[in-house]
Order: sequence, then structure tokens, then C-alpha cells
Amino acid sequence: MTVRPSPPEAPDRLDAPLDPLTEEALEWLVYLHSGAQTEQDWAAFQDWKAESAARRQAADTAEHLWHGLGSALGRKRSAKATAVKLLSVLLLVAATGGFAAGLFGPPASYFPDERTAVGERRTLTLADGSRLELDAATSLDIHFTAGQRRLTLFGGRIFVTVAPDPARPFLVEAAGGTARALGTAFAVGQEDNRVKVVVTEHTVRVAYPNETDGASVDVQAGNEVSYAPATGLAPPHPTDVRTRTSWRRGLMLLDSRPLDQVMAEVERYRSGKIIIVDAALRHLPVSGMFETGDTDALLDALAEALPVKVDRLPLLTVIRRDPARPLEPFQPRR
Repeated sequence: MTVRPSPPEAPDRLDAPLDPLTEEALEWLVYLHSGAQTEQDWAAFQDWKAESAARRQAADTAEHLWHGLGSALGRKRSAKATAVKLLSVLLLVAATGGFAAGLFGPPASYFPDERTAVGERRTLTLADGSRLELDAATSLDIHFTAGQRRLTLFGGRIFVTVAPDPARPFLVEAAGGTARALGTAFAVGQEDNRVKVVVTEHTVRVAYPNETDGASVDVQAGNEVSYAPATGLAPPHPTDVRTRTSWRRGLMLLDSRPLDQVMAEVERYRSGKIIIVDAALRHLPVSGMFETGDTDALLDALAEALPVKVDRLPLLTVIRRDPARPLEPFQPRR
């Protein structure tokens, strides 16, 4: 006898994170009530649910949350009601999962010394004469003492041109690791718990998970290194420095980057949330050069070059499969 588990109850605490499948089910519901949905989209959602019991449970939880926001799952509603509903779902996802999952960074990052908004880039001259460039959606603290110069990066990307001061080492701390300048210029980027360090001049010593008893490596100019909890400190390797630091010139230079990674980067420069409804689309390769100040042009180019449709709503962009265009030869990675 097969017994179907009871539907899980929706989280009743704002700090209770949503599991990934429930978040994906909520993304489906957001799109299916966007006004751009079709009967085929509803059928695709039913197929998605039917693939496993876990997905059915996630859909039950998502629908319970949707109902709890104040209106039933009818397919017809006014544009105003739809906009309110979509915004409510986005706020719900942020509230239920954001703080617990680190969406807004650690508590220390809530009031950083320096922060750039979405779409904003800024250049600062620090007290020691070092030059600091911040990409969009970046936050950090600055700690200068008599014996040390330290930046703590909570999220985003920075480029540092370090002023010489033999008595005070210059360090950038991010996600538990550190980058110690042994030369003059390097970039550090943090997304979630993954950090990448790109060296443009001289050498940087990167240590993870900490300076005292973690692994460390000296990274020469023209090379890149990354670290993350799942992989530790990876070996350094040569990189295209111009491409990796193109954000300093207001450009995105893409060479077969997966669509989901590209959209995560676009969110730095575009207000609102970008959702890729179909998981099969997430690894489609994207190539080209785009201006970070014109994300509409990038989205237009995607719709022309890839088998996708792009629906733009207030504070929400939905990317879905174009049924008239096959996915081949593009295939998701296994």
C-alpha cells in the first residue's frame, strides 16, 4: 500500500527558511498569476508537480502560503491585485528565507561603512591613499588601525589599488577567508559564500578558512583563485583579467556563461527579481558584450539568441521557455 505523506505546514515563523523546492514552487505560482501565463504553462506546472512526491508536497506548501496572502488561486484578477500579490510573494520569500539563508548577509552587514545600490558604482580614496572601487550592490566595512588596514566585504565586488605602507599590511576579508596584498592591485568578489580573487598587479596571498591555520597560496598577476565552504581553497589559475574586471568599465563580457549566472549578475544592475521558470534553461550559454547600464538591451538580446521568452513586470522579470523554438543543441549540465 502506498501512503502519501501529509502536506507540510507552511512556516509560521519569519525566520524559518523555505526549502529550495518550495521556493521553486512559489516561483511557478508567481509566474502563473503574472498575466503572461498560458494554458501550456499551467500544464507544465502540473507536469512539474507530478514528477515526485517531494514536488507535490512543495506545491501544497507554496499554495498554502499563496492562499495565506489574502486571495484565492483564481486565474483571473485585476492588474492591480496581481501586482500586489506578486510583490507580497517576493516579500514573503525574503522574509521567510532571506535572513536565515543569508540573503541579506550576516547581521554585521546590515549597517556597513560603505554600500552601493543596485546599478551604482563608486570610487573612494581611503585614509591611507589607497583607491577603492565598488561595483553595484556591494557592501563592506573599513577597519584601519595603527597596525593594520582591513576591509570586510559582505557581498558584491571591489577593486583595490593599495598604497604602500610596510608597517601596516592591507587585507580584504570575505566569507571567512583573507586576501593579503603583497603588491598593489587586485579584485575581490563575493556571491553567497563563494569568493573569487583576481590579481592584476604583483602578488596577493589568499588564505582560507583563516590566516592562522588555513591553507594559503600566493597568487601572481594575471591569475585568479577562488574559495568556498564546499570546495575549500582552489589552486590559482591564469585568467582573462580584462574580462574579469570589465565591470570597472561598465561592461559585462560574457563567454559562454550559464544563463543563471548571468542573471545573478544582471540583478546587480537591475531593480527587482529575475526568475528562470524552467530549470532546463538555467545552463544555456550566453556570450557577448553588454553595458551594465542597459540591462534591457541584454534581455532583448537573450530573447533573440536563445529559445526563451522574457516577460517584464514591475519588480519582476520572468524568463521562460519559448515553445516555438527547440532547446537543442543546448542541454543542461548533468
